[in-house]
Amino acid sequence: MDSAPGSGRPEQPDTRPESRPETQAETRPETPPETRAGARAGARAETRSGTGADAERPEPVRSRESLYLAIQGDGQRLAAGLIRLLHAMSAGLDLNPTDFQCYMLLRSAGAMTPGEIAQWLKLATGSVTGLIDRMEARGLVVRDRHPEDRRKVVVRLADPSGSMSAGDNPLGIRDAMTAMHARYSEVELEIIADWLNRLGDTLNEISAGMYRG
Repeated sequence: MDSAPGSGRPEQPDTRPESRPETQAETRPETPPETRAGARAGARAETRSGTGADAERPEPVRSRESLYLAIQGDGQRLAAGLIRLLHAMSAGLDLNPTDFQCYMLLRSAGAMTPGEIAQWLKLATGSVTGLIDRMEARGLVVRDRHPEDRRKVVVRLADPSGSMSAGDNPLGIRDAMTAMHARYSEVELEIIADWLNRLGDTLNEISAGMYRG
């Protein structure tokens, strides 16, 4: 092998690894917009179904018609339960059911004339007179003159607070209701309160023959 002029030594072969040409960075094809939209829709569906990380409450599985039938059936069961409770509470206070109904009516509606009591409880005028006499003898109600028409008489509770001698929590109702409602949030309780208020108004309208839909 030829040597470089004046070196006196043979030229050594170049053993350094051959440099490779620079390669361009690998690029991935851009995902089409419609594919990205489909992925987002799938993620939303997964969230609604309750499998996503931020799963929302699942949508109702029953139809409106089936829910209404369930409410109707439970409402009938509630009505029967209230009648049974009425008899249990009246017996515990040594009142007959009709007298106890009158007491609860005056507690919720305030002072009323005997005619109004008869209309609300669907009683004859003579029956209401005897009812008021019994309750007045027990010290539960008093008769007063009507504040706007002195010729009329109104009946009101003797104790404005509405408490009775047997206590204001007969049969432990308050404790039972407090425990039952503890599982609901304030927002849910607002809905329940609104529903009960509307239900009471509607039932009163139906009873008075004034409901127009």
